Amino acid sequence: MRVLSVGNLNVDLSVYVSSVPSVGGRVEARFFAKNPGGAAANFAVALARLGESSAVLGCVGRDYEGYWLIRELSSSGVDVSLVTQVDSVTGFVVVVVDENGERTMISYRGANSHLSEAAKKFERLNAEWVHVCSLGPEVAEAVFRAAKAAGAVTSYDPGGFVVKLGFETLRTALSMVDVLLVNEGEASTLEKLGGGPNLAKVLETVPLVVVKMGGRGSRALKKGVVVEAPAFPTSVVDSTGAGDVFDAAFCFALLRGLELQEALLFANACAALKVSRMGAQSGPTLDEAVQFLRASGYPRLAEKVRGGI
Repeated sequence: MRVLSVGNLNVDLSVYVSSVPSVGGRVEARFFAKNPGGAAANFAVALARLGESSAVLGCVGRDYEGYWLIRELSSSGVDVSLVTQVDSVTGFVVVVVDENGERTMISYRGANSHLSEAAKKFERLNAEWVHVCSLGPEVAEAVFRAAKAAGAVTSYDPGGFVVKLGFETLRTALSMVDVLLVNEGEASTLEKLGGGPNLAKVLETVPLVVVKMGGRGSRALKKGVVVEAPAFPTSVVDSTGAGDVFDAAFCFALLRGLELQEALLFANACAALKVSRMGAQSGPTLDEAVQFLRASGYPRLAEKVRGGI
C-alpha cells in the first residue's frame, strides 16, 4: 500500500428531506439510501477512485453489516487486510440531508470503540503516507509514533469533537503530524483553546495546516506563508464526506509533486464534484477531476495532475 487511513468505518443510513424536523416533529423523506461511510473509509475510497493505492485500518462487527462494509470497500479498490472484525455491532450513522445538501448526523460507534486494539497492527506495516481521521489523541499518538518510525508522512483530520479537547491535549499527537486538516469552525475552536491567534502556536508544532472553507475555498498555512485557493461553483446535493474527499485529494496532489496552491485547487475541485452527488463515497475518478478542471479553466493543472501518474 502507498497510503493508509486509520479511523472509523460505518454504515451510513442517509435520509434526504426538505427540512430537518423539530423535536417531536415528523417529515416525509424524499429519498433513502444505505451507503458505506466513516471518515477513514471515505478517505481510502476517494484515493482509490483517483487511482492511488490505499488501505484502511479500522474495526467492524462480526455481523451482516460488517461483512457488507468489507465487501463494499474491497469492491472500491481499497486494501481491507487491516480491517478487524470484533464482537460488537458495526458502527452506524444516521445522516439527515436537507434540501440545501447540509447534513445532520447521529452516530453510534459500535465496533469503532475497539480501534485502539486494531491500531497495534500498524506496527507491522509500511506505508508512505498515514492519515488519521476523527480519532482522539491517545490512539492517534500510537499510530503516528509507528508511522514516524517507518518514515511515513503523516496527516491528521481530528474532527470537531477532538478539537474541543484543546491544543495542549493534542500537542503530543500534533508534534508527529506533517499536515493538519481542519474546517473553519475547528480552526476557530483550536485558536480559542490554546492554539493562538491565526493558529500561531499550532504552526510552531505542525509544519502545514490546511483550513477547509466550504464555498469560499481553502487556505494553507505555513510559518510566515499563507496560500489560498478559490472554491468551484457547484450545485450542492449532499455535503456528507466532502471533507474526507478534500483530504484525500490534497494528499494525492502532494504525492504527485503539485505545488501547494495547485494541491488546494485540485482538492477544492474534487470536493465540489463530491457535494454534487449523493453519498459520502461518491468522490470523482481521476478522469472526472481532470475533465472538471479543464472545463473550469485550469487546463495546465489538469495536465499536471494527469502527467503525475
